[in-house]
Amino acid sequence: MKKIKILVILILSLLLISCAEKEETAEKVEQIFYTAMPKQEYNLNPQSYTGNERALITQIFEGLTELKDEGARYVGVLNIEHSDDFKEWIFTLRDDLKWSDNQKITAETYLESWLNTLENSNSDEIYKMFVIKGAEDFVKKKLDRSSVGIKVQENKLIVTLNSSIKNFDEWVSNPIFYPIREENAKLSLDKKIVNGAFKVSTYNEDSIVLVRNENYWDNVNTKLKEVNIALVENDIMAYEMFPRNEIDYFGEPFYSIPFDRLGQVNTLPEKLVFPSTRYWYISIPNETNEKIFEKAELRKLMYAVSDPEFMGKVIIENNSPSIFEHPHPSSEVLNKAKEDFEKLNIKFSETPYIAYFSADNLLEKKLLLSTVKEWVGNFKIPIRVSSSTDSPITFKIENYLVGTNNKNDLYYYINYKYNTKIKTDEEFLDSLVVIPLLQEYNTVLSRSSVRGLNLTPSGDLYLKYINMQ
Repeated sequence: MKKIKILVILILSLLLISCAEKEETAEKVEQIFYTAMPKQEYNLNPQSYTGNERALITQIFEGLTELKDEGARYVGVLNIEHSDDFKEWIFTLRDDLKWSDNQKITAETYLESWLNTLENSNSDEIYKMFVIKGAEDFVKKKLDRSSVGIKVQENKLIVTLNSSIKNFDEWVSNPIFYPIREENAKLSLDKKIVNGAFKVSTYNEDSIVLVRNENYWDNVNTKLKEVNIALVENDIMAYEMFPRNEIDYFGEPFYSIPFDRLGQVNTLPEKLVFPSTRYWYISIPNETNEKIFEKAELRKLMYAVSDPEFMGKVIIENNSPSIFEHPHPSSEVLNKAKEDFEKLNIKFSETPYIAYFSADNLLEKKLLLSTVKEWVGNFKIPIRVSSSTDSPITFKIENYLVGTNNKNDLYYYINYKYNTKIKTDEEFLDSLVVIPLLQEYNTVLSRSSVRGLNLTPSGDLYLKYINMQ
């Protein structure tokens, strides 16, 4: 009997040792995440960045909160309070926040960083800060620093706004609100002083490698030891790395799926689709001299015959929805639009108007062509679609990432860019300062071994939550 017991104990011990060895091996091999990004210049400055840079900035820097599917997640704060009218917000910071060089991060750090950003950033995103009392006048040098609605009380950051914003805790999740270190402007990427879960270990023309930031406040829960990013100049070449098993993940926010691979992607079992708050629209630039298109009645008819439902289902191929409810235009809708257009008695120029798209963006071109085709077919508007800027641009396809869960927050950007005062969907649809198209959903490819994957409504993917299995 004793021999049997001893034998059982030995077998169990061997099994435990074997499992431990396997776990240790898995830890060494699998806790490295591989992806690809465009080969370009990366400055990684939260105050001003290109679209792709945001994917890295959100890994190596961190703000007070992170956006999640519903609301904001506390990261740099222990508590958030606000007044009943949502004009005053109090952020109580964690006591264990540090930069990667071990310097402490306090509420004073944020105050100085936000003021510095207001003084030095040339990003369009600065408008997000203009909701802070006195911020815009401070930028215009009409007020001094002490007049801006940002104060510090011990480790509390107290922010006073111009108007009520019920989700300001979501606003501060965006990089423009991140703390900064001024000396980073002169440092190479691998020397940047950061406060996020990762820091840049090595950077060359072919790759960027991130490693865990040992001074990050939640470093103990960061599973990945390394993030290996291949820098690839051609989007098709980058995409092909996924079927060759060279990378674990492909798609936003690191590298967009090539438009001419969408059909192939839809057949792959690794395909995932995440909603985002990126909105596509067609603008009539402020410098356009075509007064005809200033008529709201004409813009409403142009919108009526557009077909964002077709764009989401057929062009983007992932059911990206229209910004507003806008079913495929029926024959009745089209006929009425033509009749109403005739009543306007509008005479267009004989010279074609230019509808502009970026030369290197096939998706932009397809979405623009789809819309313009309807305008030409129904109203005989002479339009030429072009990526050239040699002629004055009449129409331009654009997209904007709101950075919160609230669609109406788009109006803060529209008002800033087009000098309007829109607050509601009704006001927007009545004026149609821009022609709304669709809300873009993100299509990505991911291995089943990548656990904890979730794209936020801002399209951000926080790698600190990834666990390779």
